[in-house]
Amino acid sequence: MCGRRARRYARAVIRTDWQVRVDRTPEQVFDFVADLRNGPAWNPDSSNVVMTSDGPVGPGSVFEEDRERFGRTVTTIDLFERPKRLGFDAHASRIRVRVRYALEQDGAGTNVVCTAELRLRGASRLLEPMLAAVAKRGVETSRGPALKTALERERPVP
Repeated sequence: MCGRRARRYARAVIRTDWQVRVDRTPEQVFDFVADLRNGPAWNPDSSNVVMTSDGPVGPGSVFEEDRERFGRTVTTIDLFERPKRLGFDAHASRIRVRVRYALEQDGAGTNVVCTAELRLRGASRLLEPMLAAVAKRGVETSRGPALKTALERERPVP
């Protein structure tokens, strides 16, 4: 019984979802979100972001950043279908995160839907109930509006 319960607990996932409409083209939104160096402009948990891979931002690009709750994180673009779908795989010593964005043109703007799945590692799993509530409350209510503000305060590129 202990073994089954432990395996079930290890597979637990914290899932967050949010969506927002941004008054920018899908290409503008995609390019902004894909370059994680823009992250601190709309994600308060992100800082000191550097791209560690060579070349332009694209499939396989790798970034390192400091995350408020999880420390140094390495993130790879693992889904890059410009301008419709974008995905990241991020990992740190205490967490692994899979993030997916779907972008759809809506008139002169873009509807953005984001889903993130967080898997805690090691002793951090003990914090899962508290982190799930914080993630849902914070991420789901703040990330979309913050992305919208960051993109729309910039002058649109023709």
